[in-house]
Amino acid sequence: MNQPVIGFGSHLNHIAWWRSPPPTGTRRRSRSAVSAALSNRLERETHMSTDTRYAIVGTGNIGSALARLFARAGVEVSIANTRGPRSISELAASWGSTVRAVTLTEALASDVIFMAIPFGAVETFSNALPDWNGKIVVDTTNAHYAPNAGDILKGRLSSQYAAEVLPGAQIVKAFNQLPAQTLAAEVPSGQGKRVVFVSSDSDEAGSQIAELARTLGLSPVELGRIDEGGRLIEAPGALVLRNFTEQPLT
Repeated sequence: MNQPVIGFGSHLNHIAWWRSPPPTGTRRRSRSAVSAALSNRLERETHMSTDTRYAIVGTGNIGSALARLFARAGVEVSIANTRGPRSISELAASWGSTVRAVTLTEALASDVIFMAIPFGAVETFSNALPDWNGKIVVDTTNAHYAPNAGDILKGRLSSQYAAEVLPGAQIVKAFNQLPAQTLAAEVPSGQGKRVVFVSSDSDEAGSQIAELARTLGLSPVELGRIDEGGRLIEAPGALVLRNFTEQPLT
């Protein structure tokens, strides 16, 4: 069983992982299970890198931070806003050839869509497609800071609300617990990988975004369902604004 060990450094909090030795008589089966898990992970990563189309909708702080992460990792992504690609063509060019400014319609044709918009715009965003089936929507919003959020949510979590107004979409809560500038910043060499938290009611969608986070050079921690672990990354939850890094075992 893998268990998190959390320590506290002078600048950043750190997460390390350790594995306890298997009980006597189970080592061969454990090795087989690990080999199968690694094979499945490699298959998912290969599928994602060759087939999956990614798009960021929103060019504000979080949208721009996500674009920087994709550019740094060399992963192709399209980016769009309601003003059209010409409004962000120079900005997209500054990120490099893997980030492409497109129309909103083209962005919404992608398989994985990062909803990097103000929470108050979610309902309007939901009307952009009549049917969200087959889409993974990554909810990066923080309703806590939005005016009238309480009246909109009525006790629901923001991602639960998103699931209601985006029928058919698989909602993943992620990339929202840190300030945009922190999320986009490179961790100094030798200080580990920045942790991001991932929560979804779909195990498959959550795992896919976790694998993408690894590809982007981050260290994902999957928290389970939105109504459980997702509460921890809904502002002002316990993991919001917690800047963790994963340290290699030495």
